[in-house]
Amino acid sequence: MAQGMAGIMSVTGEGPGRPPVKPGVPMTDITGGILLAMGICAALRHREVTGEGQMVDTSLFEAGIVQTYWHSAIAFSTGEIPVPLGSGHPLNAPYQALKTKDGWITVGAANRSTWKRFAELVDPRMLEDSRFSTNEARMENLPDLVAHLNSLLEKKTTDAWLTLFENAGVPAGPINSIPQMHADPQVLAREMVVTQTHAEAGPVKTLGLPVKFSNTPGGPRHPASLYGQHTREILYEAGYDDSEIDAFISQQVTVASS
Repeated sequence: MAQGMAGIMSVTGEGPGRPPVKPGVPMTDITGGILLAMGICAALRHREVTGEGQMVDTSLFEAGIVQTYWHSAIAFSTGEIPVPLGSGHPLNAPYQALKTKDGWITVGAANRSTWKRFAELVDPRMLEDSRFSTNEARMENLPDLVAHLNSLLEKKTTDAWLTLFENAGVPAGPINSIPQMHADPQVLAREMVVTQTHAEAGPVKTLGLPVKFSNTPGGPRHPASLYGQHTREILYEAGYDDSEIDAFISQQVTVASS
């Protein structure tokens, strides 16, 4: 509902006139958490300077709205209603997903130099084709461009094209499944997938910390807790003794596994 109210679902999907689509990830939930964390940090700094605390709040709705900065700017400046573009870009082409022999890749060959390098690898005739020779022409003839590129890219595998593009300095990347992403060398190098030992499940994988600190490195410290596993520990830290905690448990105020 928050995504729909914020306008996100009106610009997500394959194109105008198609059913509204929400992103496959809980965008407003995650963004809301990030915004609140930023707000808390700012409020803590304010308290450090002034000694005053304050209320900090945000919402899923506002978290969705901030994701429309770009589309809102377009609507404010042009009066036009932004529409879904699939994986495409409102100003540049090709800047989207394209089909290969065994999957899909994203290509960002939008400016003059990257377009030239890209075209020389895929089809040099496009450099002289009036439909594709400039970015303006490519945007005007985008359906023809996409059809032409798909017909050519489908002749080689994703890995083959990505190797060619990498060597030529053309921005491109695979469209990974979630397990493929988990196995990506960069993901592993950045410790974005880590293994922990769970009390019941044994070794389990989880996502790592996406922000890296040079002096205070962090990451997941403990696997997911069992229900009530740390109740006593937390209440001890809050100043309660055993008799008080036992009373909480007997009155079903809380639950403890030990």
